[in-house]
Amino acid sequence: MIKYNYLLLLLLFISLIGCREKKTTTIDSFSLVKGDALSFELDNRTRTLIGALFPYTDKDGTEYLTFQNQGQNDLLFYNMNTQELAFKLQPPYEGSNGVGDFIGYHIHNLDSLFLTVWGHRIVMIDRNLAIKDKYEYNMTHDSLPLARYHSMSSTPIYILDNKLYIMPGGNRWADLAPVCATIDLTDKSVKAFTSFTYPSFPGADNKMKRSSTEDEVSRMYNGEQFVYAFYYDEDIYLASRDHSDIKRIKIKSRYIPKVKILDDYGNVTPEGACANPNYGNMLYDPYRKVYYRVAYPEVEIEQGIKGMELLSYGRKRFSIIIVDEAFQVIGETLFPDYIYNSRLMFVREDGLYISNSHYMNPAYSDDILSFDRFELVKN
Repeated sequence: MIKYNYLLLLLLFISLIGCREKKTTTIDSFSLVKGDALSFELDNRTRTLIGALFPYTDKDGTEYLTFQNQGQNDLLFYNMNTQELAFKLQPPYEGSNGVGDFIGYHIHNLDSLFLTVWGHRIVMIDRNLAIKDKYEYNMTHDSLPLARYHSMSSTPIYILDNKLYIMPGGNRWADLAPVCATIDLTDKSVKAFTSFTYPSFPGADNKMKRSSTEDEVSRMYNGEQFVYAFYYDEDIYLASRDHSDIKRIKIKSRYIPKVKILDDYGNVTPEGACANPNYGNMLYDPYRKVYYRVAYPEVEIEQGIKGMELLSYGRKRFSIIIVDEAFQVIGETLFPDYIYNSRLMFVREDGLYISNSHYMNPAYSDDILSFDRFELVKN
């Protein structure tokens, strides 16, 4: 009887372990499946080469797709439903309301638009293009110098607790290169979170110049914490609002056995950068509580293709890793070569929109900025 009871207990224990392992290791697999499309007609002045693009919903519930015409002080607002240009803002370069050149922006509302301009300055304007305020951030309140920052699609401004959360660039010449800093909108004081600095990657060892390796990164805020995804790191970094608590989580692509660091002595070509295996931007989807991380598998670039153009339009081939709110990989979708611009994406309630305005796409037109909608589907 004792042996029999012992055997039953042993079988029960094995069964429980088996059930537990099955529960923790079985993850539903999801894919991104193409649906319908949005197309926005561009005028002769506006290009499809875009670095700063954000959806915006006004107080009346009207949805806009907004973006900066790269290289111009043009901020365009397209109605998402009609797909027509609703209005355009063109802040002047000079004069009493001159902002100079701006690169990147953040829309808090139509009377509080923050422009990241050349130098170490953020200018707030209203819809009438009047300057409402200016904020300098070249130095923190405790005399720590900061690098320049631009509010682009991958590194947007966030406003929390009446503070602008910005991302000064990496700087190897500085003793401290914080990834995040804040500007108080009331007293304009600048504070850096020195507990989280730009990482140094193995193989990126040239200390005599500023490098782009460290500060190629995207950032988002999920309502509770910041999520940082460096292009040359499999791990992502979760940061509390004050950046005192940092956690690393591995989010690896099935198509990248190992990330390769680009040559750090200036010998790499744009074409070589296009062929290199590494990661790209990461985007949060609040409607489905998932993240999308871009991954670039190693590829061969055909002769005659200009690498700088290809880099600007999202390279040749990429996948999107789908990550749930517990930061588990639940799927990965590989996209066809030379069709989609992996640098131009946004999220709406009905799905993820990815631009198909890739200059190598056979259907490409420089008069149209278009996006395909992708639904998150359980396999």
